[in-house]
Amino acid sequence: MNMYPGIALLYDNRLLRTELECEQFEQALEGLAGDTEDAVIQQIFKVFDDDTEQEEVMFGLVHFLESYQMEMYLTQLLESLPELLETGRNWAIILIQRILGDDIYRKEFADIAAGMPLRIKRCLAFLLEEIKEDKPRLFERRANSILGKIK
Repeated sequence: MNMYPGIALLYDNRLLRTELECEQFEQALEGLAGDTEDAVIQQIFKVFDDDTEQEEVMFGLVHFLESYQMEMYLTQLLESLPELLETGRNWAIILIQRILGDDIYRKEFADIAAGMPLRIKRCLAFLLEEIKEDKPRLFERRANSILGKIK
């Protein structure tokens, strides 16, 4: 798959092992600021990798995604879950936990998820169950509200 040039640069530096990789990652992210092309949001989830060494730098990508129009961000996150589970499962959990913590995002996320194909619903249900198991007091009720809409 041909990646959008800015995304390719993020992807190449996603492990953030050196200061140079961190600098190039941050510069590439800055270069994407204000870019709302569908190609950007569709491909950006491929950058998340659980082997990233500098998580605080990767959080720049989280904040970047959250700055997108809500429906676009949530839809693309859901559509990316099957691939994201392969290399960025922990990042998928972080993104979903952040959504669960916001009433407006959580409701929209549940509504969008309800219309997704079964394969995506299964990925989401798997992650929600894991989130509930890990932090039941914080997330059980919120995760169950989404699970009730997708089952």
